[in-house]
Amino acid sequence: MNSKKIKFLVKENKVGMAHKILAALASKNMNILTMEISPPYISVKVEWEGIGWDEFRKWIKNEIKEILDITELDMMDSEKVAMELQIIINTMTDGIIAVNQKGNIEYYNSKASKLFSIGPEDKDMDINLIIPKEIYNSNINIDDKDNIEVSTMIRNKKVNLILNIKLIKNSLGVKIGALLIFKEMSDVRRLIQTISRPSMISFEDIIGESDSINNAISLAKSVSTTEANIMILGESGTGKELFARAIHLHSNRGNGPFVAVNCSAVPDALLESEFYGYEKGAFTGANRTGKQGLFELATGGSIFLDEIGELPIHLQAKLLRAIQEKQIRRIGGSKEIPIDVRIISATHRNLFNMVKEKTFREDLYYRLNVIPVNIPPLRERREDISILAKYFIKLLGKSAGKPNLKITREALKVLQEYSWPGNVRELQNIIERAVIFAKDSIDVEQLMVSNKLDLNKTEDIICNKEDINFPVNLPEIVKAIENKYIMNARKQFNSSREVAKALNISHTTVISRIKKYGDCK
Repeated sequence: MNSKKIKFLVKENKVGMAHKILAALASKNMNILTMEISPPYISVKVEWEGIGWDEFRKWIKNEIKEILDITELDMMDSEKVAMELQIIINTMTDGIIAVNQKGNIEYYNSKASKLFSIGPEDKDMDINLIIPKEIYNSNINIDDKDNIEVSTMIRNKKVNLILNIKLIKNSLGVKIGALLIFKEMSDVRRLIQTISRPSMISFEDIIGESDSINNAISLAKSVSTTEANIMILGESGTGKELFARAIHLHSNRGNGPFVAVNCSAVPDALLESEFYGYEKGAFTGANRTGKQGLFELATGGSIFLDEIGELPIHLQAKLLRAIQEKQIRRIGGSKEIPIDVRIISATHRNLFNMVKEKTFREDLYYRLNVIPVNIPPLRERREDISILAKYFIKLLGKSAGKPNLKITREALKVLQEYSWPGNVRELQNIIERAVIFAKDSIDVEQLMVSNKLDLNKTEDIICNKEDINFPVNLPEIVKAIENKYIMNARKQFNSSREVAKALNISHTTVISRIKKYGDCK
């Protein structure tokens, strides 16, 4: 018996055409499998015997005068739509499983087949062989669920997934099944990283021609392809995070996530939950579905621990354990979660002295400081000041609608003579402010650094001929002066950011000094 798919073009607005065609086909004992109506077309899928195609065309046209044309189809419209839908679903990166009212698998796409190792023989399999009943139970009325964390064993390997459940209901609103959509946690991490992270920095993006900065770049580039932990050392504002991002991008993990956290910016009480995550109900106020920690999010990539010297001593032991065992445990959890991260840390503090003072663990210090990379302060690479200033003027001038902005020689001289306690970050901030106030060019007046650079006063302090009884403890004297100025500024200003601006130092430096000396505001 032959099977054919036929498309009839009929006169529009003609009532009863479908019935006429069906009656004519039935009169020839043709088995009608499918009919689709989309005026002015009527399509049918039929089975017949004993009549050729040309003979059929001639007969049906004589039988029904309203038929204008007849075409043989390769595929019915519904079959074409179903095939296109099948292709779309099978090319999706998410695993999709449809279950019926009893919780038995009725459909799955290619990703789900690969993910769970299921095939045609597994149709009608109970979905609870894949996910536990506490997550989906067909006997319990549930609502749609989003972003549920699921851990399951696949081929003797633990796999972490994100699950979304969408109920399937009939026209009366009665549940007749559900659609389960799975996303691998590794895909989620990559998606988060792609959306949320700023553009990654390469070594070519680090500006400077001085020997000191080129030596730092050369060292960082040479060690980036190893798996060794790297510690970036340098004052605040020197660009430690830029180096960390460039190291990550140049490494074998460059396509993985880069997760950055400033240890001094996260309150001590939240550091542990941020680093390691927590299970649902681990503490009052916890997210009801639990939360992934930064180490989990960084798996397959790098984690950048900025201001590592500010990490409380009790968390240093837990960090050491994570590094040694390559696994972590969430707060309130009982399972060990494997991690695969490369740690890049940074600090402006002298960790070696902190080790001697027993405020930083010696074993952790040596674990993190496998390869140290020193970033020179701006005052030690003065040949780069002019290059950086012109770079920032071009960059910031373009965004401010001043693409042709220049800088005078006098202004460049002031920048060259300035001490730069805030390093490159401070230079960028000064240029940004100058760009806002400048018209045709940036002069000394727009820099507004004269109140920060009083060479005569500095010389008076240095050259003071007051008799000093030696020996003296210079570090303690410096500490006392620093403490005095910071605490006096704290009395005059309302926030640590205002203090930082008044003292011409970075915000993070103010925070670390307050932690070090105490706050007597």
